[in-house]
Order: sequence, then structure tokens, then C-alpha cells
Amino acid sequence: MEHRAAEIWQQVHERLRAFIAKRVGNESEADDLLQEVFMRVHRHIDELREPDRLVSWVFQITRHVLIDYYRAPGRRRELPSGSAEDMAPMHSDLLEEPEAVAGLELSGCLRPMIERLQPEYRQAVTLIELEGLTQKQAADRLGLSLPGMKSRVQRGRKQLKMLLEECCVIELDGRNGVIDFEHRRPDSPSC
Repeated sequence: MEHRAAEIWQQVHERLRAFIAKRVGNESEADDLLQEVFMRVHRHIDELREPDRLVSWVFQITRHVLIDYYRAPGRRRELPSGSAEDMAPMHSDLLEEPEAVAGLELSGCLRPMIERLQPEYRQAVTLIELEGLTQKQAADRLGLSLPGMKSRVQRGRKQLKMLLEECCVIELDGRNGVIDFEHRRPDSPSC
């Protein structure tokens, strides 16, 4: 079994690391996810029925690990509502990277913008994006159908995006991470 795990590691390590790194924005998280993939491979290697499909099986496990990663409630954290200066002590390790500063500053604008959404959309976006509920949990809490909740979240996100685009010009990287932004109207208090 140990020999088999070492063989798998040799075959797919680099490709798998690149695959994961493209899908998460943080190198240490990519390493953690890679470790999780190999833990699952090691735990379930006896379940592999077609050894000639080893690589596709490992990548399938990787996709499941990524799905679990993005669904985890810990991934859904409340966006800071203060200024970048207020958040600096909490994120001092990140502030060396210009992209992190831009994302942190921009995140401070989101809470006031969410407050400007229509009430039903504000409620849906708050439950999903800030409180970290699943759409099913939010639908149950509000007594809505799941498709109704999905619709509200989608419309709320669309309104939020429009508010953000009215306020700022945002530059994104290849993974849709914020690289930089500039206020369209720096003197406007609504942004």
C-alpha cells in the first residue's frame, strides 16, 4: 500500500498541484488541499477498481475536495465593513501583496452596498454571503422554495454587481481576483 501511494504521488503530484492552484487563490490552501487529496487517495486506494484509470480517479477525488472546500461554511466569511486601515492589524501578513490590499479595501465597500439592495434581495444576500447559510437553509428560514431563494440570491448579486460597477472600475486577474480598483467618483459618499 505504501509503495502504491508513493507511485501515485510520483505520477500526478505536479499536475495535481497546478490543477488545484488554478482554482484557489492561496498557495498554502492549495498545498493543504493537495494533502487532503492524497489523504483521501490513501484511504480509498483499495476501492480503485480500474487501475488503468488511476489518474482520472485521482482527479475526480480532487474535484470533490475542491467542491467540499468551496462549500465549507468556514469559506463563507463576513466581509469586513471598516476601512482598510481598520483591517490592517487583522491582515498585516497579507498587506505586502498589492492584490490583497485592493481586495481588502474593496470589501469594505460591500456592506454599505448590500444595505442599499431591495429588502428581499438584501436579506437573501446577507443570509448566503455574510452569514454563510446554504441556499436551502436560507430558503427554509424564510419559508421560501429553493428555486425562489436561488432567484433572490441571483438577483441580489446582480444588483450588487451593478452598484459596485457604478462606483468603481475593477481590474481582475485570470482567476477573477481583484488586482486593483479605482473609484469612478472619488468625491461621492455613496461609494
